[in-house]
Amino acid sequence: MNQVKLMIFDMDGLLFDTERIAFQALKKAMKNADYELTLDIYRKIIGAGKQEDEAILKDVYGEEFSFSLVLDDYLHESEKILKTDGLRIMEGVTELLDILDERKIKKCVASSSSLETIHRYLTMTNLKDRFDFYMSGDEVARGKPHPDIFLEACQRADESPEAAIVLEDSPNGLRAAYRAGIKCIVVPNLVVPDEEMENRAYRIVTSLVDVCHLFTAPQSK
Repeated sequence: MNQVKLMIFDMDGLLFDTERIAFQALKKAMKNADYELTLDIYRKIIGAGKQEDEAILKDVYGEEFSFSLVLDDYLHESEKILKTDGLRIMEGVTELLDILDERKIKKCVASSSSLETIHRYLTMTNLKDRFDFYMSGDEVARGKPHPDIFLEACQRADESPEAAIVLEDSPNGLRAAYRAGIKCIVVPNLVVPDEEMENRAYRIVTSLVDVCHLFTAPQSK
């Protein structure tokens, strides 16, 4: 950890507790369109890019499925939940950002969400100025689980993948980091760690508070 020069943050489910909001909203929108969305199916698309999400759901529901069928309803439901429940910052976020500032480690957000959504959430929580830059999966050719977004983040930061660490909550994000050759610390949210996660993650921790502790704890991996 003492060699890290760039920390790459996922957003949904990692910085903010938005995966639960997204699941509730998409489940209701899918139900309105006569599709049943279970948590197990939703877990398959967590962290993936938009095109990758649609491909996964076509495998589940058939080729006739399209996000256009549920998108407006999903966005409406998401907004309702967000206005009612607010946007919660995950435990340990500000503490970790403070540590990175003290150590002069670059930091960015690399999310599958749109630039508009990233900007909105960071602005709502007064975190926008805490990052050197942020970027969306819409800006690269392929979304997660492909490595494009993380490789582009390294290029923008002028740091090598070997000098970076990705923070992710999802298998798709972990796969993207692994394929990019970047160490990945996984902070599971709605997912349950499995063998793939155990084998590919640099660490699996309970919260970002644990990531803070990694900067001072003896390193064994």
